[in-house]
Amino acid sequence: PPPYREFRSATGAAILVGRGADRNDELTFKVARGNDLWLHTRDVAGAHVVVPTSGKPVDGETLLDAATLAAHHSNARGEAQVDVVYVARKLVRKPPKSAPGTVTHSGGKTLRVRLERERLERLLASRVDEDR
Repeated sequence: PPPYREFRSATGAAILVGRGADRNDELTFKVARGNDLWLHTRDVAGAHVVVPTSGKPVDGETLLDAATLAAHHSNARGEAQVDVVYVARKLVRKPPKSAPGTVTHSGGKTLRVRLERERLERLLASRVDEDR
């Protein structure tokens, strides 16, 4: 299977969520392109999330949907609010000899996500990959 699960935002954009530490590296460094949007919970272990951009800006709903999925697929899953970092994939680096899934990034912005049950349910129902 691919190194990610695929979901759809409210506007129909693809959102790719890594399937674990080893697969996170594969998603981030082999699947994602430089200008794709990369998201991850701040200071909390979790899935790498990628929004393929095809060179176009990401709309606000897609950003919020992707951040919600990053929060849900992390160790902060039960929290009411979660900080999620987002940055262009080209600004994400793998430190030499680091553990699977471990990355650093330069720049980026932080979005505080308030987990909305309805949004999360809609996103989880939008999953498009075959091994559901």
